[in-house]
Amino acid sequence: MRVLEPFRAGYGLCQLGYPQEVPGIVLGRRLDSRAAAVVRVLGARHLLQAAVLGLAPASPMLHRCGSVVDVLHSASMVLLAVFDRRRRSAALADAVVAGVFAAAELRAARHYVAAFRVPTHRRQGIR
Repeated sequence: MRVLEPFRAGYGLCQLGYPQEVPGIVLGRRLDSRAAAVVRVLGARHLLQAAVLGLAPASPMLHRCGSVVDVLHSASMVLLAVFDRRRRSAALADAVVAGVFAAAELRAARHYVAAFRVPTHRRQGIR
């Protein structure tokens, strides 16, 4: 699961450095200046989250927390799509990306819980 943090960091760098490029490719149009500024902030958030998770990549708790952050981000984008027609397509696209990151974080958390689980016979002192 060590691929998640570098992928998130790369995505964050793209958002931070080139906020118009990904939406331009996906949506076929440029974002307004306010939306581009928000994309940069979200890119910085992805970089920070990747750095924190990179410090303790085998921590199921950190991956669960990362998933919660991504779910909240996705939910906020859905709300934006409901209330702002001009930004609807960009918000829904971002909600999908955040949802994929949330699912990946949960999968990583489950992977690390399973990887470090002590077999039952060892916990009970049976050899």
